[in-house]
Amino acid sequence: MSEYSSLYINIQIKEEKLQYFFQQKPMPQSIDENWSKWWDSRKMYSKQPLSNLPYYRVQNNRAVFDQLLDGRDFGGVEHYDKNTERWTFIVVFFSENYTEISPMLSLLKQLATYQDAADTGVAFIYDFFWDCEEVMAYLEFASQQALFKDYSTTKEIEPAILIEANRALEAAVEKFSQQFKE
Repeated sequence: MSEYSSLYINIQIKEEKLQYFFQQKPMPQSIDENWSKWWDSRKMYSKQPLSNLPYYRVQNNRAVFDQLLDGRDFGGVEHYDKNTERWTFIVVFFSENYTEISPMLSLLKQLATYQDAADTGVAFIYDFFWDCEEVMAYLEFASQQALFKDYSTTKEIEPAILIEANRALEAAVEKFSQQFKE
């Protein structure tokens, strides 16, 4: 049985553009070479061809993130740093399968189009909590695009980025644990 992987998002984006993105509806994405190459690099049981990209069908993008923040079992945390114009969003227990993560990946690719051309960032879904070093998906944000890297283990992630993600997730786990002590 697989265990839940964690979601870590840390991107540069102006606050007003992030808020505008939140007001929009999730949009379907097209399968392109980047999607196909990433999908082909994944190892999974009973792998099906990538024939469509599911997306969230909710009122707006904010609803997706609010559901993850409000869910008691997810361990979601969000922070926007006005000084650095960086948005961090974390979910300790996000998902255990590729079908479930596809809508989030589509949403993150949509989010990249709201960044300024010079803005950067990363988003990845990885095994933080269970410590088996698996990376389900890794997106690099640059030039208003979020492109998959075919990383499959945490050893492929730049060490400084992984250290920052692990620290943020450790803090999220601590906050998540507090709700059960109260």
